[in-house]
Amino acid sequence: MKKQRKKSIAKSLISFIVPVIVIALILISTIGYNFSKNIITDQLDYSMRTKLQETVQQINLILEREKAIAQSYAKTVEVDADSLTEDDYNELLQKYVPMYKETYAMGVWFEPYAFGNVEKYAPYAHRDGNEVVLSDSYTTGDTDIWTTEWYEAGSSNPDGGWTKAYIDPSTDVSMVTAAYPFYQPAGELMGVVSADIDISSIQQLITETKIDFNGQAVLFEDDGVFLGGVAEERLISENILDDPNSSLVAAAEKMLAEESGEAEYTADQENYFFYYSTIPNTNWKIGISVSENNLYGSLNQLLTIFVVSSIVAIAVVTTLIVIYSRRMGNTAKKYSQIAKLVADGELVNEFNEKDLKRGDELGDIGRSLYSMQHNLVDVIRNFKDNAASIDEHAQNLSSFSEQMSATSENVATAIATVAEGASDQHEQLKTVNARVAQFGSGLDFMNQSINEVDHSTNSILVMASESNEEMNRMTVSFETLNKTFRELIDKVKSVELNIRNVNEMTELINSISDQTNLLALNAAIEAARAGESGKGFAVVANEIRVLAEKSRESSDQIDTIIKGVFQDTGEMVSSTEEVNEELLEQRDQLQATIKSFEEIIHAVETISPKIKETRESSVKIQNEKDRIIGELEKTGAIAEDVAASAEEISASAQEMSASTEEVTTSAEGLGEMTNDMTDKIKFFNVDK
Repeated sequence: MKKQRKKSIAKSLISFIVPVIVIALILISTIGYNFSKNIITDQLDYSMRTKLQETVQQINLILEREKAIAQSYAKTVEVDADSLTEDDYNELLQKYVPMYKETYAMGVWFEPYAFGNVEKYAPYAHRDGNEVVLSDSYTTGDTDIWTTEWYEAGSSNPDGGWTKAYIDPSTDVSMVTAAYPFYQPAGELMGVVSADIDISSIQQLITETKIDFNGQAVLFEDDGVFLGGVAEERLISENILDDPNSSLVAAAEKMLAEESGEAEYTADQENYFFYYSTIPNTNWKIGISVSENNLYGSLNQLLTIFVVSSIVAIAVVTTLIVIYSRRMGNTAKKYSQIAKLVADGELVNEFNEKDLKRGDELGDIGRSLYSMQHNLVDVIRNFKDNAASIDEHAQNLSSFSEQMSATSENVATAIATVAEGASDQHEQLKTVNARVAQFGSGLDFMNQSINEVDHSTNSILVMASESNEEMNRMTVSFETLNKTFRELIDKVKSVELNIRNVNEMTELINSISDQTNLLALNAAIEAARAGESGKGFAVVANEIRVLAEKSRESSDQIDTIIKGVFQDTGEMVSSTEEVNEELLEQRDQLQATIKSFEEIIHAVETISPKIKETRESSVKIQNEKDRIIGELEKTGAIAEDVAASAEEISASAQEMSASTEEVTTSAEGLGEMTNDMTDKIKFFNVDK
């Protein structure tokens, strides 16, 4: 046997436990690191969004306040434009400019000839130290005030507008202008009020904004121009989109395209988180960038401390494992030596009482070895005592198996004969069962046919009954229709009589019209004889004659129509009589059909009980057939079981004969083995 390579318990424990501890520490550190990272990221999101919202509100408050000055001045002009003089406008400007420290200057820019008959009027006031100075340079100068950026920003929007940020050349201060329009009572543009705002305070607000994790805030124009948060020389002169860092430009493009959100960029091989939002009034963008190193610096330090602590802990655990495993190894080595002695036949080994009382697995192993040694001693001693008896019984078993072998051969021969007879009987039963099954198939077909005939008979009966009912209802309908036609004929005849009466009245009207016409003619003749005094009567007579002729014409038309109606009425009476005769003929045919259906129903009702009796008889025969087949199948199964059992008994007898021979051989071998084991058992030493 190949000698196995020894591996100490200490190495085994270290190779198993230390990797498990390392993996567990890695999992714990990874989960803890990611969890802490998510918490810091969520805290950063909340902190940045809150700071953005606060800063946007502060800047927007300043801008709205400045725009409100321009709006207030514009509304004042709209209300009192007719009463305000140049001195009033200048006085208002001197009062409005000092209201807020961010307001550097204000101006009122009228449309051409909107102020009196002056083509260009533009009062303007600005700060000069602590004073407010008035200026008419825009009124008397050559500046086209109506094409300036501030004028177009105010005039193009009823709610006012803002210019781009710029640096005032006289003060070198960053400014932006708010412009608000004012209108005439008819709604036409009268001019624009502008307020120049010093945004130095907004730039200072951006610079002094304190952000967690050493973040930096930057203010941009809506096109990317720097307004605050960068070096002064870059303000309003440089654009973030021109930066050579493509990663920063991509984040800036995303900022300029959205109202608010977040992005990431890389600068100087360091990753930055970038949060941004929009200032509503001017569409300026404010962004806050935070370095990932500043954000996760404390977390990385914590991870380093955790790694160092884990290494120290692993070293301590490894040392404890080595100390404990050495103690276990000494005890295990003792038990290994005892096991080797047992393998060499030495069964009188001594055990340390202290080791046997241990409560761990080594104590269990010691007690098991002690018990095994004790039991082996008892087994070997018993075997030595029983070896002679086993040899004697083996010889008796060999003799008995020879006798049993002869008997089993006789049993096998008899059972073979029984099995052959049972097989023949099973084949005959199978033939009978097949014929009965054929007879059953014929019965099934006949039973199916009877069921189909019964079903068809019932269907015919139902359909005949339904058809008979329909015919009866149709007969009633025909009677009703016939009655209606009789009433229609009577109505038509009544109409014919009325038409005759109308015709007679028409003839009477024609006669009256002829007489009236004749009287009118006579009256005309008499009026002619009367001369001038009869002219009025002649006109009346002529009108009567005209009316009589029109009555005659109308009467002739009515007579023609009545004659047509009378002819149509006669034809309708004839047609109605023919339809009535046809209905009477159809009623007679329907009654004959009803009688035929009644005869069919009677015939079906007569044959239906006989079909049911035939079907019941067929079912009884079918049930008897099933019972016979069941009995035949049971008998066949019994015969088959008998044949199978006989074959099994025969096979068992043959196997028993072979087994007895094997038993004889085994008994002889047992005797030899007993002698051999007796020699080998002497190898063990069981005596102290």
